[in-house]
Amino acid sequence: MKKLIACFLVLLGLSAHTMAATDNPADLVRDTSRQIMDVLKQENGKNTKQIRQQVEALAVPQFDFQRMTALAVGLGWRQASPAQQSALAQQFQTLLVRTYSTTMTRFKSAQIDIQPNVVLGNSGREATVKSTVSLPGNDKGPVAVDYTLYKTPQGWKVFNVSVEGASLVTVYRNQFNQEINKNGVDGLIKMLQDKNAALPAAK
Repeated sequence: MKKLIACFLVLLGLSAHTMAATDNPADLVRDTSRQIMDVLKQENGKNTKQIRQQVEALAVPQFDFQRMTALAVGLGWRQASPAQQSALAQQFQTLLVRTYSTTMTRFKSAQIDIQPNVVLGNSGREATVKSTVSLPGNDKGPVAVDYTLYKTPQGWKVFNVSVEGASLVTVYRNQFNQEINKNGVDGLIKMLQDKNAALPAAK
């Protein structure tokens, strides 16, 4: 799970400038990868508050956390009221960023290779960008990472990532469905709130 989310966080460097600069999903991912690597190498590669804040400030507006949450929650999303949906999306976003922000600097020396051929779907509204991530000292070789993007009026936005075939939203969906079956949508919101309360915020 941590490797999956950590690879997801490698992409947390999207900026409005990058979004406007290209309409090609592969170029977007490639440019973003360069940007986030530059951020992670600042301050001698230390994982400081400033680095985490830079990453979060660039990333959060550019990811479709609402769509990600809807996919992760699954059928329970339709049962949720608009207020519950908003709470779920906010808590899920906080969980992703807060849980794994402290691990991002391990990728400062990563080699990211983006494949130029984009797989389009849903009448061209969805795109899958395939890549490999290599870490120094990893004897198992490169890790396959696929990014799934959706074209919105504001441009392409990432809403899922798969590492070696394991989908972020699918991994969480199993956990979320169990909680909804036990305690309903409010129970899932409470579970996420409790998890986030137990995690340190950026310092």
